[in-house]
Amino acid sequence: MSEAEVRAKRWENTKLSLSVFFANKAAVVGLVIVMIYVVIGVIDEVYPPLIGITSAGTLVPNFFNPAPSPPSLAHLFGTTYPGVDLFSSIIKAIRIDLAYSLLVVAIGAAVGSVIGVISATVGGLMDEIVMRITDIFFSIPYLVLALAVGFILGRNLLNMSLALAIVWWPLYARYTRSQTLSTKEFTFVEAAKASGVSRLKIMFKHILPNTLPPVFIQVSLDLGSIMVIFSTLAFIGFITNASIPELGYLTSLGLSYVQTAPWAVIFPGVAITLFALAVNLMGDGLRDVIDPRRRS
Repeated sequence: MSEAEVRAKRWENTKLSLSVFFANKAAVVGLVIVMIYVVIGVIDEVYPPLIGITSAGTLVPNFFNPAPSPPSLAHLFGTTYPGVDLFSSIIKAIRIDLAYSLLVVAIGAAVGSVIGVISATVGGLMDEIVMRITDIFFSIPYLVLALAVGFILGRNLLNMSLALAIVWWPLYARYTRSQTLSTKEFTFVEAAKASGVSRLKIMFKHILPNTLPPVFIQVSLDLGSIMVIFSTLAFIGFITNASIPELGYLTSLGLSYVQTAPWAVIFPGVAITLFALAVNLMGDGLRDVIDPRRRS
């Protein structure tokens, strides 16, 4: 097959993938919502005044009027304790939650995928040991394990992310291992072995790339889960820095006023829920893309 034919084949596959994805209207809605979150996060990082943010990265309290006030023209989402504007705070928190959620998923997926491929390819005693280690991680509730690791490392955003990444890699190790067990039996892998290609090259050039599409779908689904867990940890007091904008922490600030100022809990909660729902809808669409029944 010539290079031109290869490019044409790839283009046809790309068009088919896009048509399958965009046929799922719910997935398209999820993609749009996720992109809105990403754009908000990028703008807040690059040029926050464009969306009316004057003090990026920190909460701005108003101790002269600390009680929550209802939504108004001056405060679109109202304020929460202690006089913090909810709209600008949620914008800032989206950037932080999204960035750290991506960090957790990236570390967990990278570490877990490499371990899973090595474990399944080498096999034997090493595979057994790795699987038993993952069993230990799965036997402990992830939230409890994340709390334990986080308290050992220290209670801040970066350590909270590392704690979640430490408890999240076994999922990807198991997932990639199962993909590797089937991929390593393919003809092209056997041909590479017969031609004398090293085991290391076979693992990372021939097997690993073919296990990534399902992993990417799992990553998209996990982003929402990680943001919810991240917010939960912040909600229960894992963050000790009172000036950091974070969606779970913002929700905790308004919890004492839930009866008199419900907006202080509703708006941050909706921001968390909407993102988690959107990435799950988008993930369902991506799953359709690699489903052979939808591509036939």
